[in-house]
Amino acid sequence: MADACEKTELDIYAERAHLLAVMVALFGGALSYTDPQTPDWPVLYVESPTGQLSWHIHPDDVWLFPNVPVVDNYPWDKHTTRVKYKRVRNLVAQLPKLTYAKPEYGNP
Repeated sequence: MADACEKTELDIYAERAHLLAVMVALFGGALSYTDPQTPDWPVLYVESPTGQLSWHIHPDDVWLFPNVPVVDNYPWDKHTTRVKYKRVRNLVAQLPKLTYAKPEYGNP
């Protein structure tokens, strides 16, 4: 990938897709080709404890989701982007701390 100053839109989509692969592995979900405006881009639906989350996935990044089922007409709960990121913030607040800083870096 390019340096931070030289990142392309595709680089940014790829970085986001890597993080979303972790999220869907933790909480489950599905890929579905449900957006008629972008028929080649699947939508990743993540069913988190705070509600459904969804993102379009660039076709080049679908390989990151080999164990995520592809489902026809997956039901979208009509969440907006604003609601989605509120759910993400609530999820972060609810998750226990999974890792701790090394002792030499101080207490978490």
